[in-house]
Amino acid sequence: MIHFFNPGHETAVQNASPYYMAPANVATLQHELAFLPAWYASKNDAVLIYSRYDKDFFYYLSDFFPSLPEAIVEDELPDFDLSDVCLWGISPQAIHFFETLNKKYGLNLRLPDWQDAYTYLNSRQAAKDCLSELQRLLPEIDDTIIPRFCNDLDEIENLLAVSPYRLLAKAPYSSSGRGLLWLPTDILPRSERQILHGILKRQGAVSIERVLNKQLDFAMEFMCDGKGGIAFEGYSLFSTNEKGAYMGNFLSSQQTIEGILTSKIDLSVLESVKNCLLKILSTRYACNYKGCIGVDMMIYEDNDKYCIHPCLEINMRYNMGYLSLCFAKRFMNEGSSGYYQTDFSPTDGMAYSIHRQMLEKHPARFRDGKIVSGYLPLCPVTENSHYRAYVLIDEGSE
Repeated sequence: MIHFFNPGHETAVQNASPYYMAPANVATLQHELAFLPAWYASKNDAVLIYSRYDKDFFYYLSDFFPSLPEAIVEDELPDFDLSDVCLWGISPQAIHFFETLNKKYGLNLRLPDWQDAYTYLNSRQAAKDCLSELQRLLPEIDDTIIPRFCNDLDEIENLLAVSPYRLLAKAPYSSSGRGLLWLPTDILPRSERQILHGILKRQGAVSIERVLNKQLDFAMEFMCDGKGGIAFEGYSLFSTNEKGAYMGNFLSSQQTIEGILTSKIDLSVLESVKNCLLKILSTRYACNYKGCIGVDMMIYEDNDKYCIHPCLEINMRYNMGYLSLCFAKRFMNEGSSGYYQTDFSPTDGMAYSIHRQMLEKHPARFRDGKIVSGYLPLCPVTENSHYRAYVLIDEGSE
């Protein structure tokens, strides 16, 4: 199997064109972090990267992690003819990219099919519909957390006028904390009206939901087989900044993460949510989609009580939470814990300088094909890099 990292997936789906061009920052992210799927792929797989020079990074890592898949560049694809292609996210653009490679090299790489249903399944409307079904199955879930979709500014202002809660607007096709706008409690100022108008013009609607007193961000990760089968892979525990944008994942055993969650929410509640989601996702997603699904959730406080929001968004793609889950299981020493993070440095050379400092300050230690402690970049970092993906591990008790 050949894995391929194509971030900005939801926007590509909403655009729908096979010729969609990602913004420059997303294209840079895609090139510089192309090796990321290696951390959830299998040993016999391959990961398509862009630079032959980056293969040296793979050879360096393979000395410590012999179970890593191989990194390959485009002109090595003929060696993997008849392989299946596994995309970070399925979109018309990503499929077209590999169709072009098939023609260019006379290959028979097997690609996922695009289905019109995927457009809806990648949207926040699909997440809202799943949340509504969850609430019907589990009445203890507060129905005031279910979003409302508005098609014009008047609808949004009417909601603002009558809502007893602070409200948040979200673009229907966005993820990882992008496309969010905290709304004022009364009249929409000109700047917010312009932002909302732009979302409405591009995407046709805006999701409006209640702002919650967040305590923890986490997700449940699932794998679909495309034939109706679905399996729960585990939890991911992540953090966001004050604007709701994704920052990174906590790395530890599933037992430790479950313990953090159950310090606020009963295990029986988590199990009920998981079991209901398995049924809902099996019917709505797993019958015609093969791949990873991450369901983002939240533990929030309301009236001095911890509550669960069981379906903030559904990521119909591989994601940083699933990557973190796999990394902790496969490549971390038992007893260690740490943090996975991606960051951006706007100035040339800044990412490389920070990278060098962290290598010196937190030298990595390895044992038996796993990291015990220290700093480890998960993708090459060069003097030209602007993005980094890395882990920082504490040894803990052994």
